[in-house]
Amino acid sequence: MARIYKLDIKNFRGIKEFSYTFGDLNLICLVGRGDSGKSSVLSAILYVLYPNWNLSFYDTDFYNCDIEHPIEIEATLVGVPDELLREDKYGLYIRGIDKKTNAIKDELEDGYEKALTVRLKVEKDLEPKWHIINSRQDSLTEISAYDRAKLNAFMVSDYLDVHFHWNKGSPLYSLLKQGENVATSEKDTILIDTIRHAKNKLDSYPFEQFQKVIDILKSKAEELGIKLPDVSNSIDFKDIFIKDGKISLHDGKIPLRLKGKGSKRLVSIASQMALAESGGIILIDEIEQGLEPDRVKHLARTLYKNNKGQMFITTHSQGIIEELEVENILILNNDNGMVQCKKSDKKFQGVIRACPEAVYAKKVIVCEGKTEIGICRALDDFRITKGKTNLTALDVVYTGGGGNNLSERARELKRLELDICVLCDSDEKNLNNEKKKMKDKGIKIFDWNENNSIEQQVFNDLPWDAVKELIAYQESKTSEESVKNCIEDKIKRKLGKDWKENDDLEIRKVLGEVARDKAWFKRIDHGEFLGSVIFKYFDKIKDKTLGKRLQELSGWIDNE
Repeated sequence: MARIYKLDIKNFRGIKEFSYTFGDLNLICLVGRGDSGKSSVLSAILYVLYPNWNLSFYDTDFYNCDIEHPIEIEATLVGVPDELLREDKYGLYIRGIDKKTNAIKDELEDGYEKALTVRLKVEKDLEPKWHIINSRQDSLTEISAYDRAKLNAFMVSDYLDVHFHWNKGSPLYSLLKQGENVATSEKDTILIDTIRHAKNKLDSYPFEQFQKVIDILKSKAEELGIKLPDVSNSIDFKDIFIKDGKISLHDGKIPLRLKGKGSKRLVSIASQMALAESGGIILIDEIEQGLEPDRVKHLARTLYKNNKGQMFITTHSQGIIEELEVENILILNNDNGMVQCKKSDKKFQGVIRACPEAVYAKKVIVCEGKTEIGICRALDDFRITKGKTNLTALDVVYTGGGGNNLSERARELKRLELDICVLCDSDEKNLNNEKKKMKDKGIKIFDWNENNSIEQQVFNDLPWDAVKELIAYQESKTSEESVKNCIEDKIKRKLGKDWKENDDLEIRKVLGEVARDKAWFKRIDHGEFLGSVIFKYFDKIKDKTLGKRLQELSGWIDNE
């Protein structure tokens, strides 16, 4: 079973340089922000193992359209079919892999695994050239499209209709050639023989509706001095030439190519999984496209459990991330064309499943609870109204901190070399003790005055008109009487009818405690409303703790 052990890419599309050793991984899920290079990595794999000769390149395929620096893609493969390792093929170019160090050697020594390295090089003439390389040889040797096709590399993408036709180079054709029920001598002619048989069937059709026209034509032709005694109707072989893929899969009378995107992708993946039973490399870009969330998760589980070939997928789906093991997830980061791949260990599994959105970011705001998540939503909206860039465009995400696991989660995310900050309260002793550990790891902390929760800080700092809006919001969720009773139970006295009309420090203090204890804003939507009120009155609290911390958080987002 052919597998890519190591991949090197230079000057291809958005990638100036990329190098990664996949080792024995059979399922590789590439994740990262848009333009991180995920799709380009898949295309590079497809191109270096391209099963046909007619591959077109353009100036735009070069990094920054710089045609002075050639495209170079190298794939070092193990498990290569024996027929390609014969001396009369590429046996003189066999390399060795030291599995202890992952080093690729030009000499094959005892204990090393056999490998071949395929290089695709494209220079300014835009002509692709494929070679098997080994520096101990004085010259390169070309590898033909016919031999590259034996490595069975196929991509599932938006352009997959060809996968439902019996064309040479399609997964169906490769499966056909692997079939035990087809004699070796027949494998190269079976498609054209099938077409010929179909033509013979068509030739026996009477075409009665055309006969009158034929008779007229024969008569007129004879007048001009040419007899056509045997003229008849048939299908011109030119119109059914095998390269046109006239034989295709149908569901009843409907071609599979007319199915919905999700269904087509699943059928295409199914054909390639069958092909990979005996060896194959499957490439699936944005695997979740066209699929419902439950089908996405089922597909991820099935691929993980049943995949017998090697599969590379890209995704933006949290469902895919949640279903895979962390060892299969590689996070790409593109820094001016230098694409790096990050891999985490088993300790990171819980973090990946709890906040998968973090793997797509450069900066992460770890929120203590749902209230803070809601406030981050409101902050994003507020920034937009002020003409600032939204968080998504800055590759910033916010995620839940997992309650008591807040410090551990923030520190684990920091191991991914991301910028991490924490938005949290100051009323929990255990969390306060953990803050120094987080700061020592380079994590920025945004919190409130000592012993204050967000609710206490809000009711302490907001102007009274804002406090009344928050009271009214809670009254709409319960009742005026309920809110009033909660306050009276704390202050041990009755409130007058106009108690909301006058600012009262004691009532402010009690409101903060009640809002915290009764979880007034412990839902994301409630937290978002709280945030909207904060930013409505933001100009009036800029010099207070609440305003200062949120300004500092916004500055951190902007790298200020």
